[in-house]
Amino acid sequence: MTERTAAPTRRGFFRRNLSALVAAAVLTVVATSAGATWSSQHAALAEQEAQINDVEEQLAGIQKKNAEQVHADVMAALGVSQNRLSTDGERIKSLLSMAFTWDSGRSYEAARKSLKSRFGLTENETFLKSFMPPSRFNEDSQGRRYYYIDTVGLNSALGEEPDIEVVDAKAGVYTYAILADVEVTSDAVSQNKASKASVTAHRRALLFATVDAQGEVSDLSGVPASSETRHSD
Repeated sequence: MTERTAAPTRRGFFRRNLSALVAAAVLTVVATSAGATWSSQHAALAEQEAQINDVEEQLAGIQKKNAEQVHADVMAALGVSQNRLSTDGERIKSLLSMAFTWDSGRSYEAARKSLKSRFGLTENETFLKSFMPPSRFNEDSQGRRYYYIDTVGLNSALGEEPDIEVVDAKAGVYTYAILADVEVTSDAVSQNKASKASVTAHRRALLFATVDAQGEVSDLSGVPASSETRHSD
């Protein structure tokens, strides 16, 4: 085919397929434009989501600060000192740790004795009657004691951080409600090589205590939690 005959042939091809070529070109432009638009929209949505997350975090922070401020205002209106709450809280935690940490009959009795000497509790206190009554034991002819706690292999320890809330404040005397978590375990952990979780139970105890301006604890009482004992996983 000569150069002269090839040119009309190409022109004829373009004339016959002009509409198809135009359509293909339009589709290419549309596809490219759509891809760019989608990419732009996706980036815009991601930016919007990031902005929304930032705003939500800021709002949560503001709400937390407002709640803390409201709580502080209420405490101030009641005449409650934040320093006293901190000091009394540490004293109460010390008392709870002393009361609920023991692993034998002797250490249980030692804990009761320490409570009486350090916090001025007497055997007539409701707490020592209901939560920590004298440990049962048998005594042989030589005066050796065999405690029930040792027979069943019970151990106790203060568990999770206790919840301590002031419920009354008058003339420097604060009354607290305390929700304590007590872990009760068994000697089977070491004797039978059982997992600690299988022989550990958590018991919740609701206590009340009064602390005066000198840090003296009084009116310590409480009731066992109404919820069922829950075992560790």
